[in-house]
Amino acid sequence: MTAPREGHRERLRKRYLQGGIRGFSDRDALEMLLTYAIPRRDTRTLAHSLLKKFGSLQGVLSQPPGMLMTVSGIGPAAAVLLNLSTSIAARALKPEAGARVIDSPERVREYLRASMGTLRKEKLIALLLDSSNRLISECVLEYGTVDRASVHPRNLLEKVIATGATAVILVHNHPGGARRASREDIELTRRLSELGKSLGFRVLDHLIVADGDTVSLREEGHFS
Repeated sequence: MTAPREGHRERLRKRYLQGGIRGFSDRDALEMLLTYAIPRRDTRTLAHSLLKKFGSLQGVLSQPPGMLMTVSGIGPAAAVLLNLSTSIAARALKPEAGARVIDSPERVREYLRASMGTLRKEKLIALLLDSSNRLISECVLEYGTVDRASVHPRNLLEKVIATGATAVILVHNHPGGARRASREDIELTRRLSELGKSLGFRVLDHLIVADGDTVSLREEGHFS
């Protein structure tokens, strides 16, 4: 006879097989994921403890294994599984060099949400594109606490010249979850956009990744 816990786990799996992640709460999703690392414990309680400590599903999945193991009941296997799931998703969604990323902006946004949405430190990157809007390279312009005023245009210009890029998408994250562009964000966008116009490359957009979402400064009207 199937134990009640196993019966519950089997029902979770059947729900996923029938409808995917739709209809799952964050706790359901974590609970099911944990069953693959913790075969003989109540993972629903553990999922609740993780969400309570780290605040959200995104908060849980952004933690390094060491932090996850500070929750009672989370051992190395479960900590690695939770951390690895985010890393694998980011790698799978990363646009390959030569892919037509501009023809599929939602794919770019999915990749950025996975790769930057869980970062706990701020990072400013540039996606460098050729004249056919194909991705050439992704480079970091600033890492840590990004002071927009300290981002020297030369940092971007050197990358553009080195790769022969003709277009750029700027991206940075807001670890605090603020989805609105700051005055400094807007000023940096205008400064680098003007640089591009004078030197022969286009700044196509500046995306902010925050709280599992992306905000486009172009869509918000901050490009002239």
